[in-house]
Amino acid sequence: MRHRRATLGAALTAVAIATAPSPVVAQPPRPNYLPFAEFVANDNQSQIDLKKAYNDAVERYNQVLYDYYATLEQHDRLVDLYQSSSDAEERQRAKDEAAPLRARLATLRREATTRLTAVDQAARRAQAAGVTVRP
Repeated sequence: MRHRRATLGAALTAVAIATAPSPVVAQPPRPNYLPFAEFVANDNQSQIDLKKAYNDAVERYNQVLYDYYATLEQHDRLVDLYQSSSDAEERQRAKDEAAPLRARLATLRREATTRLTAVDQAARRAQAAGVTVRP
């Protein structure tokens, strides 16, 4: 669980750094998607169920992460437009459109934390039953 929180923390720190004004054009941060558990031919039904539960949690987390980075990309484009435009109307429009995206990013960060907790819980349940879901 610490590793996943550290991963999310590092990702969100990278986002904060990437959104700070900088004279150097930085590469946009990339999502650190979680891998799915692998199924093997000799998995019994209990193992399959635990792996499915884990994979479902991972899928929900990865989707939130995808949504976060897609929203961040939209926000960053608006920030770039705001900073590069000399047209007051265009700057105001970019500023107005960016505001709800910032709120959406905050919501997605909270949701990512919740989803990551669900992934950790599913992994602990699987581990308690002797099923390996993480590489």
